[in-house]
Amino acid sequence: MTTERDKIIAKIRKCLALSASANEHEAEAALRQARKLMETHGVADLDIAAAEAAERRAKAGAKAKPAQWEASLAILTGEAFGCRVIFSQGWDRAKWEPIGEWAFIGTGAAPEIAQYAFSVLLRQVRRARSEHIKIKLKRCKTETKTRRADLFCEGWVDGVSRALGAFASSDAGSSAIEAFVAKRYGALDSLEARDRNAGRKLHDHEYDDAQAGHCSGRQAELNRGVGGGSAPLALE
Repeated sequence: MTTERDKIIAKIRKCLALSASANEHEAEAALRQARKLMETHGVADLDIAAAEAAERRAKAGAKAKPAQWEASLAILTGEAFGCRVIFSQGWDRAKWEPIGEWAFIGTGAAPEIAQYAFSVLLRQVRRARSEHIKIKLKRCKTETKTRRADLFCEGWVDGVSRALGAFASSDAGSSAIEAFVAKRYGALDSLEARDRNAGRKLHDHEYDDAQAGHCSGRQAELNRGVGGGSAPLALE
């Protein structure tokens, strides 16, 4: 929802754009107007820079400590579309309970595309995980089943990284993204993702789980679509 302050910042940005005019008098007048609006409404340079970026959120699989493979997928997706990725706690208003969320922060359409791509890929890796458990791990104890399924998912994320790499974008909006993060989030802590296989010596059959995941992940392809860069993504 656009607030009154958002409208003021948008007006300031228009004035700043006009301040680059080749007409010297027009440029000076636009800059004066921009500075006057900033002083009147208490708008700082950081607010202006941050206004160029936006965020879109996708629900995570955990409230506080997501699995390492899911964190890797979120980061890879964010990097592919030039977005900064932050894990934070949100609120499910329908169920009235806290949830974990991945925030994709970027400029232009990048956050929305990254959110969509991550959501589609997360659904697919979860489906592949379930199939692997059903076929290969159904006789395992619950703890072993979960741990080995994580290895499958880690391999899957590694496999899909090739498809995501095709969308690699520049960091042209990095200054706006950093301003947005500084304004919206302030100081950030390091994410402690859950790695159920940390410190373990893996056996051959566990390496097979990861390899199976890698092969499955390589089958996913994200395409820009026929219409070019602005077209919706499709997963094949």
